[in-house]
Amino acid sequence: MSANLGQLFANAGERFHDNIAIESCGEQRTFGDVIERGWRLAHALRDRGLPPGSRVAALLGNRVESLEVYVGLALGGFTTVHVNDRLTSAEVDYVLVDSGATALINTDTANAIAEGVSCHGQLTAWLTIQGDPPQGAESFDTALDAASDTPLPIDAEPEDIALIGYTSGTTGFPKGVLVSHRAVVNCIKLVPFAYRLPLQGHAAFPGGWSFVSALWGVIFPHFYTGGTVSFIPGATPDELGRHMVVRGSTFTLGLTPLIPGLLEAIRLHPAALDTLQSVLHSGGPLPPEYAEKLVGVIGDRLVETYGMTEVVGPITITNRSDYRAGGPEHIFESVGRPLPTSSMRVVDAEGRTLVPGEIGELVISADTMFSGYHNAPEKTAAVLRDGEYFTGDLGYRDEQHYYYLTGRAQDLIVSGGANVYAAEVERVLLLMDEIVDAAVFGLPDERWGEAVSCALVMAAESTVTHDDIRTFTRGHLAGYKKPVHIFVVDQLPRNAGMKVMKHVLKEQFASRIESERVDERKVGA
Repeated sequence: MSANLGQLFANAGERFHDNIAIESCGEQRTFGDVIERGWRLAHALRDRGLPPGSRVAALLGNRVESLEVYVGLALGGFTTVHVNDRLTSAEVDYVLVDSGATALINTDTANAIAEGVSCHGQLTAWLTIQGDPPQGAESFDTALDAASDTPLPIDAEPEDIALIGYTSGTTGFPKGVLVSHRAVVNCIKLVPFAYRLPLQGHAAFPGGWSFVSALWGVIFPHFYTGGTVSFIPGATPDELGRHMVVRGSTFTLGLTPLIPGLLEAIRLHPAALDTLQSVLHSGGPLPPEYAEKLVGVIGDRLVETYGMTEVVGPITITNRSDYRAGGPEHIFESVGRPLPTSSMRVVDAEGRTLVPGEIGELVISADTMFSGYHNAPEKTAAVLRDGEYFTGDLGYRDEQHYYYLTGRAQDLIVSGGANVYAAEVERVLLLMDEIVDAAVFGLPDERWGEAVSCALVMAAESTVTHDDIRTFTRGHLAGYKKPVHIFVVDQLPRNAGMKVMKHVLKEQFASRIESERVDERKVGA
């Protein structure tokens, strides 16, 4: 029985004691190693005056010790405050203060960030992994070496908060998502079924510790099933393919930007498919053309899913049969059907359920639902109503209960009374080889209300004109959806969660257009 996260880890450590749990930076840890050092961390923090329930911030890079931190905090009954290591010192400072963290653990890769925060005074303990500790910090290894490894009672209740993960909002301060033991344990037990993880499998993981969803979506479920997670961020296609063949990888991640490299890895090392059972795509819409091309190479191994931090794991999923003959007609555009632990509906502005084919807001109920936003009851009440989470995402379902995303409600552009979904236009723009990245948004227009606009990152040596781009989009979309304003940029502004900050683009280019209009009026005066 794994009533809480610490017990789940302890059970796995006993059952798979001698298996390799994690590999990173040329180092390995067995399940037994991780549990032993986890208990040492729990004692080390208690020895420094932190009682169970204290909030401990984890600012971690790709080290084997990072897993020891999460396991140790769960074993000790602490609440882990997950901190994205891509944040600046000012952003980390906000997270530490807002969460009430009384301890900080960081890898040496984040020393400069940790040193730059201003709230060290609220910290009872500060441990750093690898290298010389900054002034005021202690060595993680030294602290653990001096601590006991004796197991302690694991008393956390199901609704106690196990983790706080901060969303990477595109405007304003991030929100702390409260994740209970109930939610995270339910997710960890769901994922092996949803993602088809075999017992004692192997994950070739090109991601890292930056995003909290990687914890309950990849790392913890592999620990639960006795699997090994090998961190290989930045691997070339040849390195990725060779790694999967040598290690007999059963799982890997296929985020949209990683798909070309994955396809090349399999082309170079086709034997990787002998053991590979699932390729997970998540983290944003996958253009249907990409999905079809990927399935053409990997077959029914693709797992398309939909979820978000607030619902702690996958909500919808595709099945193997979906990609076989006789599967749904538009499967490459779909995120699948709800899992048995969740349900979803589409609603209008008044919250009424819409019929199949009608676009509205997606609303979710799930066994893995979050417990609210930390210190933000108004924001919690705005999205969590009668046990349902109002996502702000737009989409529809078909008669077979497959769901389709059309974009974010905040990204909806109303031009001349017609709805234009930014994600649809972005998908078409990215079909052009000359376009590397694209963001679509609306700008004020005196005639149409809003004008479809886009910021594009172009490939080197590109010679396409704005008219070429409009002609191309007109060949794939209705005329009112083609970009009126086209801006070429060196890169799109993104936050630490890698989400495009469209409000920055809107402010930048709206002022430019207004200046041009003023100049035109002056010339015509």
